[in-house]
Amino acid sequence: MHITRIGTTPRRRAPIPGGPTMEVLVAGERSDNLAMVQVWIPPGGGLPEHDHGPSEIVLVHLSGSIELSQGDQQHRLAPGAVAHIAVGERMSLINPGTETATMMIVASPPEFVARLAGWPAA
Repeated sequence: MHITRIGTTPRRRAPIPGGPTMEVLVAGERSDNLAMVQVWIPPGGGLPEHDHGPSEIVLVHLSGSIELSQGDQQHRLAPGAVAHIAVGERMSLINPGTETATMMIVASPPEFVARLAGWPAA
């Protein structure tokens, strides 16, 4: 069993203007099957179109505003929304709101989270 507490592991910042910060809660070293991060997206910030390599993603929107785009489809998520992003699906997201948006992301297998762990310290 592994137990961690939000706020006790290093935060990392995406190396792009307006990029999110994240904290790894369950790292790939703990499991061959999954990893988990909490992500904070500043108002007006987000991530450009990207994929998640070999990982499937489950995104759980906790607070704030998130717009998730895939191709010509746009989805405004409300807190409590859960999105599944399959391997190979490209997506982008922004926070169009005035408050920081928060989400949890589970990646399986954990390779995508290993890429995020390489972001610079926040």
